[in-house]
Amino acid sequence: MNVFTKLKLMVSGRINNRIIARQLIKYSAHQTSYDKDFNLTEAISTYSSRNNLYSYMHHYYHHMCPKYISEHRVYYSLEQRGFGEDAFHAMWYLLLRQFKPAKCLEIGVYRGQVISLWSLIAKSLNFPCEVHGISPFTPIGDAVSKYKVEVDYYLNVINSFEHFDLPKPTLIKALSTDAEAIKHISQTEWDLIYVDGGHDFETALADYQLCKNHLAPDGILVLDDASLGTDYQPALFSFAGHPGPSRVAREYADKEMRFLCAVGHNNFYIKH
Repeated sequence: MNVFTKLKLMVSGRINNRIIARQLIKYSAHQTSYDKDFNLTEAISTYSSRNNLYSYMHHYYHHMCPKYISEHRVYYSLEQRGFGEDAFHAMWYLLLRQFKPAKCLEIGVYRGQVISLWSLIAKSLNFPCEVHGISPFTPIGDAVSKYKVEVDYYLNVINSFEHFDLPKPTLIKALSTDAEAIKHISQTEWDLIYVDGGHDFETALADYQLCKNHLAPDGILVLDDASLGTDYQPALFSFAGHPGPSRVAREYADKEMRFLCAVGHNNFYIKH
């Protein structure tokens, strides 16, 4: 790559960053139409389109969420401790506040952002919630994901739970397709499962099928990175998903489960 090409890319990057920043400011500004403290079901009923519901969640995070939610988000934004978008913290808050799931499982823990948020919300709202996570806790990636190699992922999760003074989660060091993980998932019925593991189609499908079979009645399954092929039009700071999980959602979950809602690339389903 020559110097002129590098310079063009640098300038383009700065321009894109400015555009993204302007969009973030626009979305985060106070908007009266979204200034309502709904539960999740009410929000879904009021903001029926994927884009409007996403905007509501983004607005809720910036203007109505309890302070501890934003403090958690800030903590995980440092040092690449977590990914995701502001709207997702509001999404989890509204879901747990309404449904109060007692047994929760995440596949693909990374550094513990989601499971620690679940535990923090349950503690703050004073309802019992067992939090489980299945992950190799190594920098194993896939076709679309690469991770830092210098991080002790397991210890990182434990340290973050201690940072927020949360009870230690149940963590299984395994791939979701390993026998140990399958046994753990199969031994109970789950009220909430977040499938955020491998993004390749075969892995995402195996995770979905196993987890669907072990949801409690009216249990909620959330597929991450799964909004491709829908009418969701993400802002520049948002993301519609990856082909593998999106294919699982369109070809299987949309047909086999009751669709509840989607917030960005997270698609929510309820077991019949």
